[in-house]
Amino acid sequence: MKIAFASSSPVGIPIFNALLSTQHEILYVLTNPDKPTGRGQSFTANRFAEHARSLALQIFKPTDEVEIVEILRAKPVDAVLTVAYGQLIKESALHLPPYGWLNIHFSKLPAWRGAAPVQYAILHGQTQTGVSIFRLEAGMDTGPVFESWTTPIENSDTTESLLKKLSEESSLKVGRILDSIEAGQQPSEQNSTGISYAPKIKKEMGKISAQDSRVNAMAKIRALGENPGTYVTFRGQRLGIISAQLSYAHLEEPALTAPTGTLVAGKNELLLSFADGFLRLERVLPQGKKPMSGADFARGARLAPGELCE
Repeated sequence: MKIAFASSSPVGIPIFNALLSTQHEILYVLTNPDKPTGRGQSFTANRFAEHARSLALQIFKPTDEVEIVEILRAKPVDAVLTVAYGQLIKESALHLPPYGWLNIHFSKLPAWRGAAPVQYAILHGQTQTGVSIFRLEAGMDTGPVFESWTTPIENSDTTESLLKKLSEESSLKVGRILDSIEAGQQPSEQNSTGISYAPKIKKEMGKISAQDSRVNAMAKIRALGENPGTYVTFRGQRLGIISAQLSYAHLEEPALTAPTGTLVAGKNELLLSFADGFLRLERVLPQGKKPMSGADFARGARLAPGELCE
């Protein structure tokens, strides 16, 4: 099968690499246009595009549906395989390849249709997720499924670690699945029950408040701590929380008696109090500074008893 590979994310790299050692041929890559980054706002290619460039593959960076159609008509392929491409493909392009557009989606559909399935699975405290390989159609992740499987979510998983796991699992299966599709395997329609949605993550979703339980706050940190970031507001400034753990400090200890939303300097640790207990803030990012351990922040901040986060 002759393939165009469409991705704009590092999670596509293991799957892309695996395909290079199969009988299926990647003719070229589709990826998002370069974006301005850094203080100088210089235009930079995404990490997937840089990886493809290092292998001397032809790369196209279409800006809209018209350009995608032009590329597919000028350079026909049997299928387009997409992994976190980041563009909504419309009808005019979907039916140009004989086998269509085949998408690798990191949930077990119809659960978590949308842009951020892994983040929402973690945010909702789920213990398992999965991968679905399906044919794109006009609806948002509604197309028929060729194969799907279930993967456990460990308590230690973050969005980054879980995406890596799901991508690596997909890389082991994708060649065989494409073989089956080429041999005539037909997909199955998705279930009409169990549908949920995972829209694009917004920065404000990373704010941790006193109204959160510590379990919910921990889920936010695992899901959003790496991107776009989780945080509290302390002394009028943003204090980013990069990583944390549930703390089993005893609420009845006099030194740890604290209202909900209080930062507490424990013994060589920084704790954040909730109604149901504490989180130990392991790595934090004070506004305008470099990441540091929670213990170092507590020593430098000279926390006063009862200082609340906003």
